Amino acid sequence: MPVRDPVFLSGGEVRPQPGWTMPPHSHQVHELIVILNGRMRVEIDGEDVHAEPGDLLLYRAGHVHKEVSDDRTPVSTYFLVFESEESALAHLALRLRDADGRVRQMAAWLVRDHRAGVPPERQTPLLRALLTETRRLCASPVDPWLADLRQHMQHLLAGRVYLEDLARHCGMSKFAFVRKFRRLSGTTPMRDLQRMRLNQARTLMLSTGMPVKAIAPAVGLGDEYQLSRLFRRHFRLSPREMRARLHRRRKR
Repeated sequence: MPVRDPVFLSGGEVRPQPGWTMPPHSHQVHELIVILNGRMRVEIDGEDVHAEPGDLLLYRAGHVHKEVSDDRTPVSTYFLVFESEESALAHLALRLRDADGRVRQMAAWLVRDHRAGVPPERQTPLLRALLTETRRLCASPVDPWLADLRQHMQHLLAGRVYLEDLARHCGMSKFAFVRKFRRLSGTTPMRDLQRMRLNQARTLMLSTGMPVKAIAPAVGLGDEYQLSRLFRRHFRLSPREMRARLHRRRKR
């Protein structure tokens, strides 16, 4: 018997608030949480899970969970609420790493369109694509060493990052560090860092009203001219063109 498509219901964003806590509760539908910034602790099904940027959390229907934001780095998240047959989520664990930020990007589009009043039934195809991406993540798990390092790099996006510092963080020489990084990722550490910065810039462009001149330093890409040049090379679009596409998509 074919599996029924998931149905998108709603989405939104929880912004950082010191001392934010969600007491134990459950839902009759499923909820996917995308950690954008900060940290939080989740108690669910007897597990104590610590979530950071790049993590995805799945709260299945009927499962009681409690959320507590970190006081020093308050959490900021997207949440997506949807219906789905349990068999369609069999691949998903409670916590999953979205190393390349693809799920985060699709979540940003879903939240933005929901705020703009796009009917939920028109957003279901994008939700289906998002869940397909989670299956790909499960089928091709990232090496733990690389995942931990990328998580460390994610915290450094706004500042200056030097190869020597990353190698020292891993307790390795520069040569050994670059060789291992390239073997596991297929690219160099600094090129991967640039990719992470551009992905973060894209998320901010599509999910906030921040001007490009403010986004550039927030992700460690200098000024708006450098960001625009790299953005066009990486995404084949300028920041303005990407925002214009989203605006046209929301008006359909």
